[in-house]
Amino acid sequence: MWGIAGYRPEPVTTVAGLRGAHGDHLRSLVGRRLTRMRGLCYVGEGDRCATLPVVLEFAGERLEVAAAGFDRLFVSREELAGDPLPDTDDQDDPEREVAWADVARAELDVLLGATVAAVRVLEHDFRLAMVDGGLIEAWLLGGLELVFVSGRALQLVNVLDALELTVEAPGTGPWRRTALDLPGQDQRAPDRS
Repeated sequence: MWGIAGYRPEPVTTVAGLRGAHGDHLRSLVGRRLTRMRGLCYVGEGDRCATLPVVLEFAGERLEVAAAGFDRLFVSREELAGDPLPDTDDQDDPEREVAWADVARAELDVLLGATVAAVRVLEHDFRLAMVDGGLIEAWLLGGLELVFVSGRALQLVNVLDALELTVEAPGTGPWRRTALDLPGQDQRAPDRS
């Protein structure tokens, strides 16, 4: 997948699917400190290639995340160990070489060393007006939100085949959130603005 040999995470497209496949792993991040953020970055430029996976390390645990389409997340924990590189023929821009590097952005660096207090699944309100006047409306899987005891949240959001990393105040944005920090806990805030 993404031209990375051996990288074959299963996509999830629903909160229930994410909870079933990765709920225990995501809950295990609560109480752990974020120690490192790595991604495939463009050599010579330092910018992370947002269409390729990112790896977050938490004192003994790894979280590997990638996104595709409108609502697909790919979550894994040890499939990218050893820093495998993608085949250049499968990259968006094969002329630009990528290599694994720490994701270095001041707004992300403030989270290094911070302890995870909660993990939430993000869904966005998708609306499509039909030609016949009808309306299709659904909540689509949008990403993950890691809330830290410091009062900040790291949002890993699917932006049409790219994974955007932003630091926000917890609860920021037009998302419906489902908490994963305790087994069976479901806190949905239907923010429909």
